[in-house]
Formats: sequence, C-alpha cells, structure tokens
Amino acid sequence: MSAQSAPRTISFARGVPSADLLPVEELRTAAVKALTDDPAGALAYGDAAGYRPLREWVAARYGGSADRVLLTNGSLQGLAFLAEALFAGSGGKALVEAPTYDRAILILKRFGATVSAVRLETDGVDVDAIGRRCASGDVPGLVYVIPNYQNPGGVTLARAKREQLVALANEHGFLLLEDDPYGELGFEGVPEPRLLSLDPGQQVIFATSFTKTVAPGVRTGAMILPERLFGKIRKLALDTYIGPNHLAEATVFAYCAAGEYEPGLERMRAALRQRRDALVAAVERHLGSRAGYVTPSGGYFLWLHLPGVDCDVIAERAEAAGVPVVKGSSCFIDGGGREAIRLAYSACRPGDIDEGIARLASLL
Repeated sequence: MSAQSAPRTISFARGVPSADLLPVEELRTAAVKALTDDPAGALAYGDAAGYRPLREWVAARYGGSADRVLLTNGSLQGLAFLAEALFAGSGGKALVEAPTYDRAILILKRFGATVSAVRLETDGVDVDAIGRRCASGDVPGLVYVIPNYQNPGGVTLARAKREQLVALANEHGFLLLEDDPYGELGFEGVPEPRLLSLDPGQQVIFATSFTKTVAPGVRTGAMILPERLFGKIRKLALDTYIGPNHLAEATVFAYCAAGEYEPGLERMRAALRQRRDALVAAVERHLGSRAGYVTPSGGYFLWLHLPGVDCDVIAERAEAAGVPVVKGSSCFIDGGGREAIRLAYSACRPGDIDEGIARLASLL
C-alpha cells in the first residue's frame, strides 16, 4: 500500500490521553510559577529522591511520610530500581498477574527475577492461588499487582481480596508492589482502599504516575517505599542519574499546589467515560457475540477476548490497517493470551472509535 493510500491511523495501542485532554495552559502557568518561585530548586541537580515539595504533596495525598517518597522518571523507572535492588546479581522469585503490563515482565526478567504468574479473575488476581503457593513454601520475593482498572485487563481488585493479599504479604514476608497509575481515574462505583492504607507492616510499596493523570510528557512518577528499602533505592537513583528532572517535578508540584489536580482529574474522568462508552457500543455493534470482555469502570483499557482467533496475526493486520492494538500474548509470561487483544480507548476521540472498531472487525 502506498503512502498516499495508507489509511488514517486510529490507534488503540498506546495508553495515553489524546492531546485535547492535556492541561496545556495550566502546565504553562505552573512551569512559570516553578521558575519564578523556586528557580534554584527547579534547575539544580537536587536530591536524588526528587523535588522535596512534591514528595511532601505525594505523602500527604497517598500516605506515609515524605522521607519514604522517591520520585522517578515515570513509575516504570521506579519498578526498574526496585527490580535491580531485589534481584540483580542474586535472583529471586517475582509473581505477576496473568495478564499483566508487558513492560513489567520485561523489567523483572532483565534484572534476574524468575517470573511466574497467577490468573486474573473478573474481580482481580486469584489471591487464593497466591495463598496456596505461600502455604506450600513457594514464597515470592515480590508480588506485582495493578489493583485498579488493571493494565491490560481493565478489572479492579475486590475489597476482600485486597485485605487478604495484604495479610498474606505480612504473614509470609513478601513485598507487595501496588502499581496504581489509574486509581484516580475511576468514573463509576466507589473507590476501593489502597493496599498501602491496609498495610500495618510496610510490606506494600505504592507506585503512581503523573504521566497518566496530568500529562505523559511530565515523566514524573512516585513510589512510597518501606523505610528499610528507601536508602538502597535512593542510592540506585543517585548512581543512575545523580538527580531526576527537578524542573518537571517542580512544575507538577506548582500545578498541584495551585489546585489544578482535582479539576484535571474530573475532566479526564468525564472524557474517559465517554470514550469507554463509545468503545463498548462499537464492539457490540461490529463484533457482537464474537467478543468477550469485562466493561472497565475506570482507567484506559478494555481487554477483548476473541475465541478461536489468532490475535497475534490480527495485531499484525491491524497495524497495516491503521488501527494498531496490543496483542494479548505480550501480556503473558508463557505465550498465552493469543485469543485476546488490549484496546486503549484513552487516546481515541469518540468520533473515531466506531470507525476503528469497524476496521478491526473487518480483519476477522
């Protein structure tokens, strides 16, 4: 197909907000304020743990103390530091959901973890299966979960499972990474408590990212770490880049301190709900009974199950048809998921979604 006749791209592949959802003017004002109020802090190397005022804001909002907060280049870098601290040179076991975020699998394996998986159910990870593993002596060093509007599954971990999982972590001594970049992007139902808030023993590591709630380009994530791990991971950050991007972090802080964070979330939630609804309607219209899914109540993603379809092949065809998707098999450690694809509705304007799903359906 020539470049002239190539179809207009409607991407369901990237979990990012589209440009019309970005708070451009608010961030412009925040950047000016950061450089006006604290130019030395915004432009210096600063503390390897990140810009102190934003660390204090994160601690006040999510729990813990600022002395346990580490800011990173998006939450994925926080996972990389944690994996390096736990597994590099020594190995160990990590347990993930099946399916899970594909880059989490790659990072854990890169730093030497032996990664295994537990099935994701419609109300979150199968916690009973984790309990059985631990009872048999197969205790992981780290359990990695995305409890809210999971990537890629779109499901949310039930309250009882949250309590049970935190109790298991404290009973058996494994670390529990609560990766929660989407938790504040719910548009239905009552939010469940954070695992961090249920943890009496600092076994939970909480991670979030302003790249999902403010803008991808700010590249600012946060981790709330157990006291016993903070110094080691801060040292890894120091040895990696001396200091993180204090200008971006100071800008995010100015944005939040000006009271823009909550209004921004409200705009994002409303837009995401509209896009979710458009996607569900399009799937029903063009795929009908051929497709299975759980309707997400927040976040960015819908996990589409297409029984009898090789979705690795469909993903290749979709790329050529200008409707890129994420193949399900990339979200499993063992090549499973070949009958599924992940659809990100966050970057698609509602008017494009029906056309995109119609093109995808034509490939089946």
